[in-house]
Amino acid sequence: MNRCLRLGLAAGLGAWLAGCSTIDPISGPAVQSGSANFGVYVAMGTSLGSGYSNGGLVERHQRHSYPYLFAQQVGAISFTIPSISDSGLGPLLVLRSYSPVLITRASTPGLPTNFLQPTSYHNMSIPGALLVDVLDSTAAPGGYSRGLFPVIQRGRGLILQQAIGLGPTFVSFEYGANEVLYPASQLGSGTAVYSPAVFASLYTAAMNGLALGAPNAKLALINVPDVTSIPFFTTFPPFTRSLTTGQPIPLIGADANLMPGDLVLLTAADSLAIGTGIPLGGYNYVNPSAPGNGRALPEALILRASEVASLQATVTAYNGVIDTVATRRNAALVDLNRLLREVATNGITYGSTVYTDDFVTGGIFGLDGVHPTDLGYAVMANAMIDAVNAKFGASIRHVDLGAVAARGRYASRPAKEELAAPRVLGLGAVLRDLYGEPGAAVP
Repeated sequence: MNRCLRLGLAAGLGAWLAGCSTIDPISGPAVQSGSANFGVYVAMGTSLGSGYSNGGLVERHQRHSYPYLFAQQVGAISFTIPSISDSGLGPLLVLRSYSPVLITRASTPGLPTNFLQPTSYHNMSIPGALLVDVLDSTAAPGGYSRGLFPVIQRGRGLILQQAIGLGPTFVSFEYGANEVLYPASQLGSGTAVYSPAVFASLYTAAMNGLALGAPNAKLALINVPDVTSIPFFTTFPPFTRSLTTGQPIPLIGADANLMPGDLVLLTAADSLAIGTGIPLGGYNYVNPSAPGNGRALPEALILRASEVASLQATVTAYNGVIDTVATRRNAALVDLNRLLREVATNGITYGSTVYTDDFVTGGIFGLDGVHPTDLGYAVMANAMIDAVNAKFGASIRHVDLGAVAARGRYASRPAKEELAAPRVLGLGAVLRDLYGEPGAAVP
């Protein structure tokens, strides 16, 4: 791989200055761009756009983010990224054992390798970003200093200003997931950060800013997935079984016993491992050697069915806003919501293999239970390619899923057997890296 792709020439103590940043050409017929112009592509978004995977940001996954893959497929001359060395920021989660499933964090964090790049990055997707950050990154909890904002935004101005400053001819825009994922994953809450009305106001303001600063840029708008369908919320069942009768019995929650439709968060693993949440006489499916202690799981580790329904209704309303804007702005609409619903329902078939949303073994989601693997990002890139081709009459070729699935330690090759319920040590720290301390006020 051309090191210019990694944005720079060696300088000082491993810092990189991006001088050329070319992308390796793809073989085959030249891309027909239709009515779009992919000369300068800029991605604006969240951790999903950054290539965040396995609990952190690192170059080997950043180069498989859906914006990066899209830039390759359209033949963009330059697509710079805020490259991070091994073992990533934050230190990536690492699969230590399959039986039992044990996941820990790497001990040594990575470092930015092209922080001194003299221009803004073409990939301005920032883990933990809310829609308000496009317009004012000081407004959210912790302000500009939180998470990876200083590494990617670098005090060079607002995300919107930096994107416009690159003179984009094509922009992808992906926001809204964190507004529902933050309260769901950190607080066990069904109340989104913004009401649909506030979300609509912010979305309109961001679109107006893009129209003013980059009036000729074509747009691809990515809608919001149902976050309650990802492995972070679906790995642990709300019921176990009685050790004496074998009959199903509900887990214990602080407010009430769990019911069908309630979800147990992946961060409940440590509590479940010592028997908390498991009734007396109940089988501990995380740690069979620790009997149920009869104590209740905190409600922050549970999403009740009513909270799930509230979040799903908010996602539907957010996506109504995005759909309306896409029509009004003549933008390509990338239906990420439908794509992940298909993954959750039927999986993705490639060749003779079906890849699913099963935690660790499914091949689509990484070790934090939230973010995709390289294969998952390639599937997203192809969904974006399909939407752009259909809207603008382009002829962009798909990413080769087979080549992606053949790589990687964790494989994008799913296991055949069902594994024991996992433990992920340090998952709470991953969430704090993204969002700050739980319970922080939101604007």
